[in-house]
Amino acid sequence: MIESLQFVVSVLALFLLWTCIIYWLHRISHIKHAKNPLWIIHRAHHRLPYFSEAPRPWPRLGQYFFWLGNWKESLDVIFVMTIPLGLLTIVFPAQGACLLVFHYFYEVFLSESRLDHNPYLTGRWTKFFAWGSFHLVHHVQLQKNFCLMITLWDHVFGSAIEPDPDFPEKFLRGKALEGLKERRALI
Repeated sequence: MIESLQFVVSVLALFLLWTCIIYWLHRISHIKHAKNPLWIIHRAHHRLPYFSEAPRPWPRLGQYFFWLGNWKESLDVIFVMTIPLGLLTIVFPAQGACLLVFHYFYEVFLSESRLDHNPYLTGRWTKFFAWGSFHLVHHVQLQKNFCLMITLWDHVFGSAIEPDPDFPEKFLRGKALEGLKERRALI
């Protein structure tokens, strides 16, 4: 029993470390500079026209192999999320393997329009998880809400901004333009 609890605590600790690394890599991805490869790759993510099609019931075939639509989108996830977790798995094999399974299922089945870019996820969910309106604020105000799974690191490092209650409707109508100049400067 105690060994199981210790293992669960160690998986959660590794998850916190991994999400902190993801936070900083994503934040670095927003430093606009010709010699910043993370920025060059990541800006493609901000060019996507979200909600141009309804969520699919099942992922496209390529998504099962981390092909997320184009090579920059795929490399963005691989460099910012998968490689850091792979390196942590070398150091912490059992805990890392659990998180690799979680990461695979999250990216293939849950991210994008189901959780990350779902404007209907609001309120208490977005206080703890970087989903829905919390993450979509990042697409409007590019220097805020860098977290990709949990909101903890945005709060710790002072980059969190809570979405207005009417943000989802504004976003869907295309009127969430507070950060439009900043967005155009990035992409």
